Amino acid sequence: MTSYLIVGRFTKHPNYQVPPQFQIQVPSFANPPTLSMAVTAFIKRLKRHVEPTDFDLGLDLGAGHAQIPISAPQLATGNRYLTDRGLALSFLRSIYQPLKRHYEWFRRTQRGQLKQYGRKARSRTEAYRWRGRSEKHVLTSGMDDYPRAPPHIGELHLDLLSWMGFFSRTMKEIAEFIGEEEDRKQYANIQKAIVENIDGPSHHFLSVYDLTVVVIRSTLERRFTNVLRRRCGR
Repeated sequence: MTSYLIVGRFTKHPNYQVPPQFQIQVPSFANPPTLSMAVTAFIKRLKRHVEPTDFDLGLDLGAGHAQIPISAPQLATGNRYLTDRGLALSFLRSIYQPLKRHYEWFRRTQRGQLKQYGRKARSRTEAYRWRGRSEKHVLTSGMDDYPRAPPHIGELHLDLLSWMGFFSRTMKEIAEFIGEEEDRKQYANIQKAIVENIDGPSHHFLSVYDLTVVVIRSTLERRFTNVLRRRCGR
């Protein structure tokens, strides 16, 4: 199925099968920031990448000096971003500001409410709620039909909190790599606050994140949360 997104709305297509009520795109509705997973994987590979030695290349025959190749090996374009630190640095700098805007937009538009409902949490700022909830679906979350009670403006979503922890760690790693120290500290503090809210005492966890709308003891949510907590560095 092929579809096109132009100016916030899907265009018509002969094979288009998405129901009309789901075609309008709302600027305050977010989807999981899965792009951050690719960036994190790239940085991880970059950190552990080691230049091949002459021995690895078969150029050292034990004579105490390396052979000189007739021509330099041609690296695949993708590998160049791992072997050329300058190229990797340039790439990360080029995507940093757009990702930073996306991250800040996420924190601004998906913010959840703690103080308004008298909730006590280790961090009073790190709480999130998927926008776009309906009676039966949370299409924005990626878990469309995950069982939740009727939507309420005061609910909070543990899966989104976990995603924001992962996103914060990704931004911290990019900032560290490109030398944005102040930003790195800020992202580290946000990540720490999110993890502390997730790992709070059981009574805190239930009082803040049960929301009477999320079945947090279900096998699906526990597994999902454990995976994202590991990706957040804990």
